[in-house]
Amino acid sequence: MGNALKARQSDRAGTVHRTGRGISPATRVHQKVAKDSSRGSRPRTPTPAGVKTEGLNPHLGSTLEDFLKEEGMFETVHILAVKKGVAYKFLEIIRQEKLTKDALAKRMKTSRAALDRLLDPDNPSVTLATLGKAACALGRTLRVELTEAGR
Repeated sequence: MGNALKARQSDRAGTVHRTGRGISPATRVHQKVAKDSSRGSRPRTPTPAGVKTEGLNPHLGSTLEDFLKEEGMFETVHILAVKKGVAYKFLEIIRQEKLTKDALAKRMKTSRAALDRLLDPDNPSVTLATLGKAACALGRTLRVELTEAGR
């Protein structure tokens, strides 16, 4: 019994420590990468004449909001972010009230599938009626606010 265990352990030690073997291919790749890294950093592109760079943070750029607007994704991302916030708020209230999803669905007089859509942070397809039913079933009021962009 002890001999079989010792035999297995000796096999493992040889595999882990690579005793009796030459340089592995992984070691050679590592050596090549190390040689390439000795070349130094890449040269910087020159700053255009007349541009003041003193005192500016070189890591600052446009905002995420600007980027999303340029890419035409701002509205979609904003809607998903609002939906995630609403879903997490409902989940927080459900946990505080110690309710099950089945009990909340019965209070809302709706199906469990409709409640799951409401609580799914990645599913933006939810109606105001469902939001209102959920808020009422949790003893809350729903307030929808329309504001100017950028506020």
